[in-house]
Amino acid sequence: MTTVIEKLMDSKSITTTDVAMKSNVSDSTLRKAAKKPIESWSVRVLNAFATGLEENAGELLNMLQPEQYTLEIENEKQTIQGVLIPDKAVFQQIRGAVQATHLEGWNPTSDDIKAIRENVMHPAPADVERIKGIWRDNNE
Repeated sequence: MTTVIEKLMDSKSITTTDVAMKSNVSDSTLRKAAKKPIESWSVRVLNAFATGLEENAGELLNMLQPEQYTLEIENEKQTIQGVLIPDKAVFQQIRGAVQATHLEGWNPTSDDIKAIRENVMHPAPADVERIKGIWRDNNE
């Protein structure tokens, strides 16, 4: 998967080798950093990419950071991303799963939550049979 910095460098026909030569930061350091989340970069790496791309470091950071995302859960209203989940037990189960996967990096939209709600409240018969089969196999 191509990262945001790699796409930006491609759009300007610049390689990490070019950046390394302009910034005096090793090519291997820049290649490794380009594969990691921006939040994990050192100031030195950010400055190196800014120098190589002839950008101000602050402006480059603004270009590279994704839009702010907020996971909106309202326990009293039983909503996630504004989607009502009327059954309290189902709400709590979905909330737990969404929060756990959100911590792993997933940013669900309201459409994602609607799809989950529908799949939980009205599972496809084939899925139910597959799950029953798994439980049977594990309990034999």
